[in-house]
Amino acid sequence: MSKREPYWLGKRPSDGKRWAYTTSAVVLDAGDYREKLFRMFRRYTKQWNDIELNMDRDLSEHTHEIHGAHIVGGAGRNFTLHWHNDKEDHWIFEIHYARGFSEYYPGLSCARNPFRSVDDIRSAHLHWKGNGQDEFEKWLELEEKENKEKGEWDEYKA
Repeated sequence: MSKREPYWLGKRPSDGKRWAYTTSAVVLDAGDYREKLFRMFRRYTKQWNDIELNMDRDLSEHTHEIHGAHIVGGAGRNFTLHWHNDKEDHWIFEIHYARGFSEYYPGLSCARNPFRSVDDIRSAHLHWKGNGQDEFEKWLELEEKENKEKGEWDEYKA
């Protein structure tokens, strides 16, 4: 009988949970990812607010995805994305908000707050199955590349 591999690679965070259909997870190193995640979230928030706050636009324009990764929500304390291909490869990615960061503007608005700085990110967790970890890296690089080509990268400096 073989020993089962641990789910968390490295130390399990205190708020770390297992996701169904995933076999591994890791806390992403802040130094390597925070700037990319900050800019990705700021672009998504701008896209959301451009639709949400414009009375001439239809709310059905919300795509609820970022470059093919589906936004599956959060519990007010995190932002969660899910991606999969037709194979057994998939990933779930969570950005956990820092204390004091509110997902929505105060009041009756459904507008989202953009990150003010990278310090609004408390931690980021990646869960995957199969080649999901590699697919996440490819997705993040593609997201960054396409937004640099559109000229949207520099607009969201940390």
